[in-house]
Amino acid sequence: MVCSRHDLKLTATLHLAEYWFEMIPFHTLCPDLAQREVRVLLIGGPADAPPGPMPPAGEYAFVEFYCEDLDCDCRRAFLQVMAKNQAGRVFASINCGWEKESFYRKTMPWDKSAPKQVVRGSLDPLNAQSEYAQFFLEAFQKLVWDESYRLRLQRHHQVFREELKRQFRKQRW
Repeated sequence: MVCSRHDLKLTATLHLAEYWFEMIPFHTLCPDLAQREVRVLLIGGPADAPPGPMPPAGEYAFVEFYCEDLDCDCRRAFLQVMAKNQAGRVFASINCGWEKESFYRKTMPWDKSAPKQVVRGSLDPLNAQSEYAQFFLEAFQKLVWDESYRLRLQRHHQVFREELKRQFRKQRW
């Protein structure tokens, strides 16, 4: 699959042990695929609102980011929840991974709770969170984070890395 790179306007930072990597939005390398396969959460009005702090009614996209380091094998995605009608506002920043906990225990031995958090999805402590972040994390864990979405993120990660490699080779020539 061939993707095209657009201007990198959004970046996030991932901290793995002692290294810092930039996270690149999936849609900057593969805009058509990202737009076609973005996961969106629709929130209705007050009549169907659960108890607790509730974000405004609307469409909220889970925007995918992946690590730019081709030597990294973290097998994780960084997601930012953004509203369709509020460009640039981040409602939640979520880390997640599609592998089993045993994989993350090997790659994150310094934090015993990290593997479970990554597999379930967790709020990223280093990036933007809104007053609705906990709501979006719970919605992610209960409604969004199913097997088909895990497989989709894994596939997107592979496509992203292939495109990054292709562009890297192209720049070297």
